[in-house]
Amino acid sequence: MTKFLLHRCVTIAFLITSISVATSNCRSSADDAPATTFESIIAEQTRATFDRVTKYVAENGEAPDSERAWQWLFLTSIEHGFEAEAVELARTYIKSPNASAATRGVAQQTLAIGLAKGGKSEEAVELFTSQLRFARFQSGGALIEFGRRLAIQLQLARDFGAARHVYEEIASKFFLNADVRSLCENRIKKMDMVDQAAPEVEGADITGGTVSLASLEGKVVLIDFWATNCPPCLEEMPNLKQIYADYHDKGFEIIGISLDEDPSIVEQFTTRAKIEWPMIVERGTVESLRASYFVPTIPSLFIVDQSGKLHQFDVRGKDLRSVIAKLLKNS
Repeated sequence: MTKFLLHRCVTIAFLITSISVATSNCRSSADDAPATTFESIIAEQTRATFDRVTKYVAENGEAPDSERAWQWLFLTSIEHGFEAEAVELARTYIKSPNASAATRGVAQQTLAIGLAKGGKSEEAVELFTSQLRFARFQSGGALIEFGRRLAIQLQLARDFGAARHVYEEIASKFFLNADVRSLCENRIKKMDMVDQAAPEVEGADITGGTVSLASLEGKVVLIDFWATNCPPCLEEMPNLKQIYADYHDKGFEIIGISLDEDPSIVEQFTTRAKIEWPMIVERGTVESLRASYFVPTIPSLFIVDQSGKLHQFDVRGKDLRSVIAKLLKNS
């Protein structure tokens, strides 16, 4: 074994151990009380602190540390998904004559995402485009990320027209940046697939069995393009394992499509990480599927509903669980 492969195997072994620890002993049904986890403890404590700091800025607006408190509120809203609850906080701060430029920018992002979550797509997009007007067309990294996050929330609200508009505005503003333009064009192509019959997925899986999306009609299916050398893919794996454990018996399936060059690495990973869903690794099939689903980069996820239509794409974390749970509930 070469030094490269040895290093790769050691790295994968470490990641597998992390995934196994994160997901062991945490299976629960929808009817059970949620298990206490590290994430749930952090979420509970963060929310309690968020509420206390909100009260603090309301009562101590002139305190020397109030600016730090405001900034913490908005950064925490974005990190932990509290934007909808922070809409009025953001409006209040933005109107303040003493607001700093840096914190106002974070407050505007919080407000736009919160509005999108609350179904006020038009106002959210207008707020984003008003900021875009003043950006330099050569740069804009933070603003591009803001637009991407906003577009995903608009997707989740099923307002794909508004999400498309966000990507079109970004591509137009940063037209000299080929990578940004390519990203926006790719997302728009994927949006054009939504509510259409999902391209067929068919091929041999890593165990020699046959995988077919058509055979899973009537179930909610997640198609996961990933690789063992993709850190964001591996970070999402514990979440996928837990969702699979919670919803597989209720009609949920996953089809993995690995972009790894060496199938033996994938086989080692899936065996030791105890991944139970089928995995397509054959290069010709993988490349054909990448073209069908417009997947230039990973991670890339697609959710197919019970009728075989593409329902959502590229949502992760809690949003992914929420979309799947809602589809299963409505079946």
